[in-house]
Amino acid sequence: MLTNGDRITGEIKSYASGRLTIDTSHSSWIKVKWSLIVSISSDKEFEIETADGRTIYGTLAPSEPVGRLAILAAADRVEISFFEVFAISPVFQTFWKRWDGSLDLGFNYTQSSKLTQFNLDSDATYRMRDSRIVADLSVFFSRQNEVTAASRASLTGRYDRFLEKRWVLQGGVGLERNVQLGLDLRISAGAGIGRNMIQTNQTQLTPFVGLVGNHEQPVSGASTYNLEGVVGARYSYFMYDFPKLTVAADLQVFPSFTVAGRVRLEAAASVKREIISDFYLAISIFDSFDSRDPTTLQPRNDWGPTVSVGWQF
Repeated sequence: MLTNGDRITGEIKSYASGRLTIDTSHSSWIKVKWSLIVSISSDKEFEIETADGRTIYGTLAPSEPVGRLAILAAADRVEISFFEVFAISPVFQTFWKRWDGSLDLGFNYTQSSKLTQFNLDSDATYRMRDSRIVADLSVFFSRQNEVTAASRASLTGRYDRFLEKRWVLQGGVGLERNVQLGLDLRISAGAGIGRNMIQTNQTQLTPFVGLVGNHEQPVSGASTYNLEGVVGARYSYFMYDFPKLTVAADLQVFPSFTVAGRVRLEAAASVKREIISDFYLAISIFDSFDSRDPTTLQPRNDWGPTVSVGWQF
């Protein structure tokens, strides 16, 4: 039930970023602002994640009084404020319905300088009980006068295990290439721990620390094995009034334990503004720094902005 007394009947698909997604028989999928809802009921079982890091499993009973979410968990009835809810997802979903993500594509060609630029960014998240798998793909290519000016690509996979009090265990693997930094291929694997220091239906901030091992093949020269630390943070902010706006930032610093004095940095930030439902315009910037380029052993930096059109699924 909504604040104006209207009722919407359908299957609850998810709640995240301030909007409840419902599959209705007459209007297909619709998204309703969380602040407009005063009561929800469903006989399906859901996983409800709260802003303070708790996870509750159960069905949803009519809210009494309105404005509070009533959860029938096993033999208990739990009531929490609507504004304490961080995310809701059905417990029993098919494989494909557990995926969420986005795809960004950008292309630019300048006739006068014969400059061609292409970028692709994609992310996907598969949610399970108490854990999730996150995959990220990023590709940037620039060519001018038949000569490759820049080539950068990365593919990463991460597993997050949610613990009590908003702690998160993390493990991941990655492939990376950046010709501008003298890197032909880097294969890495690591593990760490983080905590959702801020977790609301609009904002999330997660600092983390860990260890990473990698194998590097420079553009020229012999390959090497390295052990690094990692210190970083991920931030996201959602504004769910139309037009929907998403701001995200990611920072990772890698001090080397193998090469004295070497420090790497990976940073990215983006702003996504909704154009029409599930489609948006994205402006992003990346920065990659290595105090010892694996080919020349000299400090090198690679950065750049991109503009793209994206689709959220």
